[in-house]
Amino acid sequence: MYFPYLHGKQKEVLALRHLAPLLGAEGRVQPVIEPVRQAATSVRHTLEACEAHRLQTWLVVNPARQDFELLPQMQTLEWGRQLFTSLPRRQWIHPTLLLGPTLTPEVVRRFVQLFSGRPLGVVVGCDGPPLAEVLALLAGAPLRLVFFKNVEPRPLSVFPAGLSSALGAPGASGVAGVSAVWVEDRPAPDNQALRLHERHLFSEQPLRYEAQGRAGFSDFATLPSRPDAPDVSSRLVSFRLTYLRCAATTGPGRSEVWIEHFIGDRPPGEDGHAQARFRGALQAFHLALDRPDTCFGPTEAARRYLTSFIDGVLPSRALSKQWEVMHHLELMSGMLAGRFPSPPERADVPRSLLETDVRAR
Repeated sequence: MYFPYLHGKQKEVLALRHLAPLLGAEGRVQPVIEPVRQAATSVRHTLEACEAHRLQTWLVVNPARQDFELLPQMQTLEWGRQLFTSLPRRQWIHPTLLLGPTLTPEVVRRFVQLFSGRPLGVVVGCDGPPLAEVLALLAGAPLRLVFFKNVEPRPLSVFPAGLSSALGAPGASGVAGVSAVWVEDRPAPDNQALRLHERHLFSEQPLRYEAQGRAGFSDFATLPSRPDAPDVSSRLVSFRLTYLRCAATTGPGRSEVWIEHFIGDRPPGEDGHAQARFRGALQAFHLALDRPDTCFGPTEAARRYLTSFIDGVLPSRALSKQWEVMHHLELMSGMLAGRFPSPPERADVPRSLLETDVRAR
């Protein structure tokens, strides 16, 4: 399972809303949304789409970034309650508690009082209260997932046996079937590194999370996707897409996840206008599609980039950022569902042996 960590930005919620039918049908992606804006209309519409298509979504109901930084936690929790209850249906949306530095026992108890009738999640940060204390306050609540964000994950089995019994029958992770998920924070290379190395490993977690006994893997959707992270290179002349690095020993759903930055060079004799440089980036992407060890899907967003290159109608900066997230989410879902990469054709097998003879039926 893949748990992409999103911050409720416009590009992210629009990408998720567009892909909700596909992601819900494949059942391999469960997004985590930590809003950064108090204006909740776009987020609510996206949550409604996730609910309509049975896409399990983990909603942080007490966010603490940007618009919420100076708000008391109880007030933020009330904002989250209003957002959650404004949804006509809420079967597939799971309230999630963020363990921040200002979290108080009163907020935890209020969270349990409001949402204890449904599966719950917890996000652990490096500056939050001790997890064992919070889990003790959550005793009896149907806690399902603990997301370790910006902090090394700890095995839930290290917590006292009394806490496990208070939460219910011990599960695979040691606490009543509660599973841990690590939100991997991969550092983004700087501009110079990008120009020297256009490709780099994005995440090894898809190959390792099962062996580590986790429920799935998680990251910040695409690099960077955090409110405090600056963009690398001018987004007017570049875009970045994740891809699957295929190897002979890697089967479907087990490919390594890499990321590539497509940057247009300054055309000779020109001032380096943004549109000309973006066309150069699209040209680089077009050439990358022919690499035998690389799989970009093809996702819908990859097809849109290719169409814009062929038609000469370049996407806006905002639309390009939305396509990046769309591509990443669909590629991860397709990888886990076995759609990507496409099975290689066997050149040594006659095609007639791979086709069904309707006359033999």
